[in-house]
Amino acid sequence: MAEHVSFADVFSQDLVEPVAEALDPSTIFTDDDDAPIGNHVDHGERTARFDGDTSELPPQVCWALQELLAAPHITEKSKHWPIVQQYETLLRSRLAELGLLLELNRDHRFAFTRQAEDPSPHSRVILRAKTLSLAASALALYLYTQYVVSPSDPIVDRADMVEHMLAYRPSNDTDEVGFRKKVDTAVKSLEDVSIIKPVRGRTDRYTIYPVITAILTADQVTALDERYRAIASGNGPATGDGGEEEQPE
Repeated sequence: MAEHVSFADVFSQDLVEPVAEALDPSTIFTDDDDAPIGNHVDHGERTARFDGDTSELPPQVCWALQELLAAPHITEKSKHWPIVQQYETLLRSRLAELGLLLELNRDHRFAFTRQAEDPSPHSRVILRAKTLSLAASALALYLYTQYVVSPSDPIVDRADMVEHMLAYRPSNDTDEVGFRKKVDTAVKSLEDVSIIKPVRGRTDRYTIYPVITAILTADQVTALDERYRAIASGNGPATGDGGEEEQPE
């Protein structure tokens, strides 16, 4: 079974409504920034990719389908993006055969795959979900607001992320070094599920992926914001070990 990371279900179930699993995997997605942005695939003669290849699809479409299964998401910077747009209907059909749904956002220019809710007892779960800790979900909420404010330049400094999270440190917690380590862990977990990516050549600045807009609805943003405001005022669980919930893989 493919091991997938869920974007729509990265938050603990007591924080937001459960959403079908999506996005992956054992190998974390890379944007392939150096890859050329492809054009539409022609409809010429099919070329076998390997001995025994019986697919009737162009190789580029097969590779885009693989990327949708193996990567957390595809953005406009990926060479697969134009292929996904051109072959959207066909890719939806191929994914549906596996009980999967294609989510394609043309406004923010990204696509990903999520698990369909098939009630049949014969259905198999292909994608595996993963929840983030309370601290990581609090940080994701902050990143969401930063992206909405500046979608054309979605860059965030690590120092700003740390400063934001320090607001959730309990007043009786005197171990600032330990708390900062927890924040570092939260940053790393968001990097692992490809919500953020270090700016090339920098270790203190991150690009926020547009897929952050697919994680939360307006109601969920409000609910999470209220919960974290309660935490900051001392009326909720801390973002330390006692407040973190991790879904087993």
